[in-house]
Amino acid sequence: MKEHDVEIEEFRLRDGTRVVVRPILPEDKHRLNEGLQRLSELSRYRRFMTVVHELSEKQLRYLTEIDYVDHMALVALDPEQPGLPGLGVARYVRLPKREVAEVAITVMDSHQGRGLGTLLLGLLSRCASESGVHTFRAYVLADNKPMLKMLLDLGATVQRDEGVLRLDVPVPKEPEALRMTATGRAFKVIAAQMAARKRTRA
Repeated sequence: MKEHDVEIEEFRLRDGTRVVVRPILPEDKHRLNEGLQRLSELSRYRRFMTVVHELSEKQLRYLTEIDYVDHMALVALDPEQPGLPGLGVARYVRLPKREVAEVAITVMDSHQGRGLGTLLLGLLSRCASESGVHTFRAYVLADNKPMLKMLLDLGATVQRDEGVLRLDVPVPKEPEALRMTATGRAFKVIAAQMAARKRTRA
């Protein structure tokens, strides 16, 4: 499946919900603004660690007009709704230390707890590995238990950094070698699905 010559991958979440995932595009600015309005105050605060009511034009350009190498972002869309509204975003931005990138994931409250964040992180990890990123760095509030569990499942190390937790996570090159945690098992499934699709296309 493609949209504007950008490849779209379709997946099913744990409960069978269909989602499609593709790289973010400049025309997704309206989706980001609409998505922000649909996020609860808690989810907004966990993502931005401050009160955010809207995104400026400058922020929207930064978040959507990317190079797909040093700055990569994937969006999950709802194929069941008109206009494919956004369900989640995962992005990394490479830091000056070239093998490390800061990572952030946002999932709409309506789709939290279904495995969408894990799916997006798994797909983003594939992009990062191909671009030479070996470590994800995430800044997470201590009460953000779902994010902490997902990253700790992947072997993250934790340090306290100015009131938040800084987690450094090795980007898995071979998901099959991950521990059999909930996140590890999910990464293995994602890797198997992607490998099967590559074989089908070959």
